[in-house]
Amino acid sequence: MDKQVVMGENSIIVPAGKVPNLVGVIVTWRAITHQGLTRSQNEDAHWVTHVVESKTDTESSSRYVFAVADGLGGHRGGAIASRMALKSIKEEFHSWHGGEADRMIGRAMQNANQNIFCVAQSDPELFQKMQTTLTIVALDNDSLVIGHVGDCRLYRMRDGHIDQLTRDHTMASDMLKLHMISSKQASEHPGRHQLTRSVGGDPFMNADITRQQVQPGDTYLLCSDGLWSELTEEEIRSALQENDMSRECEKLVRLALSRGAPDNITGIMFYIDILGKQAAASSFSWRSLLGKG
Repeated sequence: MDKQVVMGENSIIVPAGKVPNLVGVIVTWRAITHQGLTRSQNEDAHWVTHVVESKTDTESSSRYVFAVADGLGGHRGGAIASRMALKSIKEEFHSWHGGEADRMIGRAMQNANQNIFCVAQSDPELFQKMQTTLTIVALDNDSLVIGHVGDCRLYRMRDGHIDQLTRDHTMASDMLKLHMISSKQASEHPGRHQLTRSVGGDPFMNADITRQQVQPGDTYLLCSDGLWSELTEEEIRSALQENDMSRECEKLVRLALSRGAPDNITGIMFYIDILGKQAAASSFSWRSLLGKG
């Protein structure tokens, strides 16, 4: 498969003699992005990061952020907008020391909106096109906070049941919410990709910010509409139930490509391995388990 794959591993070693309690989560993840079969460039952007911070001599905490932005739409402004959105997240993350993740995400999203809107105003060539969707997931202790604008999606598999934790900000989704059309009609509606909210489209933006409790064994898929729109919910559910995250993430992308993949594709799959406090060994480490592309 001709693709751009993001791979890597993170490892934290605690110096010998210090045996802290790790507070928070240990997560394994896999990220993959593909230009698709018809687009001239990849306007999707994504970011995964985590940090371990010493609270005291005997306790450390771990935090993760996952983000996907899908730039609009077939123009260089979309690629700029998606990357500007992630830059705003990175700046907020670097000054975040845990707690109040909803405020951190809210600031990052509002800053992204203001920055993108101002740049778009300054360049008429980009103005109508320079927008992006943006979905951010922050994991801190046992909480998962979601910031969402647009039609990227976050799915969760828990105890064999799949839930979509975000609502598409599209014409079809809004009509469904108002009971104007049925779920089946919404899935086939010509407005199912027509956004009603975006980052950078207006000077003021309304973002959905929600909080969920996580449990060990939860598996999540954060993806752009280029992936989910080519898949069935059963295909996503089946992939999230499997143990080989790298294989299943690539399988979903291959399925989308086999169906034409007219849009850019990005997916991040992550699994909650350990939650809460854990006494670390004198040489404690973990790795983001990523298979070879």
